[in-house]
Amino acid sequence: MKYTLQKVFALVLVLILLAFNLFLILTYLRTGVGYTPIQSVSFSHKVHSRYNISCLFCHHQVEINSYANYPTTRTCMTCHIALKTESEFLKNVVYSYDSLISLNWNKVYDLPDYVRFSHSHHIRSGIDCATCHGNVEEMDSVYRVRPLTMGWCVECHKNPSAYAISPREISGIFYIPQDSLDSSFPSHKVLEYNLRLIIPISKPLQPASIECSSCHN
Repeated sequence: MKYTLQKVFALVLVLILLAFNLFLILTYLRTGVGYTPIQSVSFSHKVHSRYNISCLFCHHQVEINSYANYPTTRTCMTCHIALKTESEFLKNVVYSYDSLISLNWNKVYDLPDYVRFSHSHHIRSGIDCATCHGNVEEMDSVYRVRPLTMGWCVECHKNPSAYAISPREISGIFYIPQDSLDSSFPSHKVLEYNLRLIIPISKPLQPASIECSSCHN
């Protein structure tokens, strides 16, 4: 009897583990959460964030264009022309710089072509990068943390205060309350990071449109 109970318990445990793994697999296939593409350059956001390098230093077009650009070799070599030049991690970057062959980055998030999404519109609304991408500054290899399914986006549009994260200093988006705009504001800090001053609306984010034409052509 004792051995029978042990076998039943072991079988139940195996079935639970199989069911849980199946759930994880189906969730991954449906939402892509956890997806971590292999990049040609072993770049650690966690290491670079220690030096207070903002997101917009490398992704400098995100606040003015609909897309978020990947850093070019020239961006990397802005610092690494003199820093860590012999590092194994920089081998492909140095080769790209010497050969004039562009670095190849694999997308972590890739929305379908029929989805119209503007990074600049969301950034200028005072929505931080971490809202969709998570705390990238704590990641070594960047992975997908949000499903970005239509359902997730619609829920955020309906109730942005439950999803949206306010601009953080590490992101490089300067959040200036309307009542603080005076001559004492250190505008040189904006110039230091070569960023445009973003002045958000002082009131909380309002629900956004969920009409089909808002996100689909």
